[in-house]
Amino acid sequence: RNPLPLSQSRPPDSIPAAPLVGAETSRPVTSSSSSSSSSSQADRASPLLWGRHPARRPHAPRVPADRRFRPPTNLRSVSPWAYRISYDPARFPRYLPEAYCLCRGCLTGLFGEEDFRFRSAPVYSPAVVLRRTAACAGGRSVYAEHYVTIPVGCTCVPEPDKASDNANSSMDKPGAKLLLGPSDRPAGR
Repeated sequence: RNPLPLSQSRPPDSIPAAPLVGAETSRPVTSSSSSSSSSSQADRASPLLWGRHPARRPHAPRVPADRRFRPPTNLRSVSPWAYRISYDPARFPRYLPEAYCLCRGCLTGLFGEEDFRFRSAPVYSPAVVLRRTAACAGGRSVYAEHYVTIPVGCTCVPEPDKASDNANSSMDKPGAKLLLGPSDRPAGR
């Protein structure tokens, strides 16, 4: 082999580099329809362009802009809640998630601040669990069905008025008294 003399050798920065993935390639622009269809086919087939144009990726899922980062429902609610895990070794399932409210009031203010005219209340759902009994059958534990109510979330409810502490407070309001005559009495009196 004959090495190149120093006058004919290339400096290292002038060596042509390979194109980078995602780098834009230059193509001559033509106005003929046959070349535009072939160039669009080349765009879809060229992995060099996939990194730069995500819409041209044949395998890329399309995610709407509003769903890219979306907090879970329990944190977007006006009555947010979180979960704690309830553990009972004598129950099946042993682990049950239970919701608890994060706020006493509701986040209904103009700027999302807590409003105490409303309160956060847990929402309960019935569930069936199996509870181990003291009996054994064939060397195995015996389980019995039990119905339990589990808090699954929180909702916003109006705070009850402090003045209406009676059990039948609707009868004390002036509008309800107009419906009754002087001789009418509520049932039970």
